[in-house]
Amino acid sequence: MALTARTFSRYLAAADQCWTCRQAAVSVRWNCNRASVTRINRKIYTRMYEPTVMVMADGSTISIRYCEPREIIKLPLDINTLSAEEQAARLAKRKPKQKIVIEEDIEDSFDLSQYSHLWKKK
Repeated sequence: MALTARTFSRYLAAADQCWTCRQAAVSVRWNCNRASVTRINRKIYTRMYEPTVMVMADGSTISIRYCEPREIIKLPLDINTLSAEEQAARLAKRKPKQKIVIEEDIEDSFDLSQYSHLWKKK
């Protein structure tokens, strides 16, 4: 009989039960050996990353747990709470800046006849 992942997980679950009364004698403790044979049946994984800093809109910071390994999460600023001048400055920063085109006028004073002696045959 081949030992598949399903039968192996059933075997592990049955190994911790009392055979006479079929009740769990010891709580089942899954370890790395089970995880390497079968997959973990969870929709949401419990691992949360601790040293994540969340920066609020007013600049205050909070240390939170986050599901992805991030260092800083910055919340957006509510524009409705700003004054009219600050709103205009924020919206002006969002607009793309126009590129300044610098045209250089190069005067060409090159005279080809000065170098004609180099390619004339003697």
